[in-house]
Amino acid sequence: MNLIILTPYDCIGGDSYRVDDNRAEHIITILKLTPGDYLEIGFVNGPQGRGRIESITDGVVSVVAEDMSTIPPVLPEINLICALPRPQTLKKVLITSAMMGVCSLHLVRANRVEKSYFQSPLIEAENQFRYLVEGLAQGKLTRLPEVIVHDRFRPFFEDFLPKLESTHKTPLLKLLADGDESNLLYTVCDGHESRIALAIGPEGGWVPFEIELMQSVGFRRFTLGRWTLRVEHAVTAALSQIELLRLRQSD
Repeated sequence: MNLIILTPYDCIGGDSYRVDDNRAEHIITILKLTPGDYLEIGFVNGPQGRGRIESITDGVVSVVAEDMSTIPPVLPEINLICALPRPQTLKKVLITSAMMGVCSLHLVRANRVEKSYFQSPLIEAENQFRYLVEGLAQGKLTRLPEVIVHDRFRPFFEDFLPKLESTHKTPLLKLLADGDESNLLYTVCDGHESRIALAIGPEGGWVPFEIELMQSVGFRRFTLGRWTLRVEHAVTAALSQIELLRLRQSD
């Protein structure tokens, strides 16, 4: 954990917070901090700063937030569209999405998505929270991505996405990571786009109908390289390419 994330549920009054889960274990066994020491903390969807450890008793750590003046950076808007993966993979996608500053994560049905995945407990927001917080702690961010599940493919792309696109005057660049494509990312965007929708397919890939529909609503295909990647690795690779292109263009 690079940042200890605190939630309203941890508050025990005023500026005092108490943690007794994996965060406390990390503070005690990894950071090896003791009462009086300071550590980096952040409030979910709020500022960052430092906290002072007030006490450690039986694995419970009490922290006082003393300086919360650091406002997290405003990140470019990335809306990740991911064919709903198997539960174990979804955990990794949730972590990565929060860690790499995704604005919203849209989990969609696709031809090669098992119907049983939609029955997973991870579909419920309360079961996603711990993985999103883990991602925030790793990436030193505090803004939780919005996670929305869409159980119908065509309505998402033909109805929901246009509404998302119309919520802001800035155009939404739509990107489709495709292993069968040869175009590099910089040939389909210049890195200055502030709003992006990024589509990542299931393990077996999108079927032709799905690709054709996405292209018909404006998605541009680009390659992640010559490798066949797992979903969680494709998410990381695509987000990294976008970030590196932006950094290059800002120099």
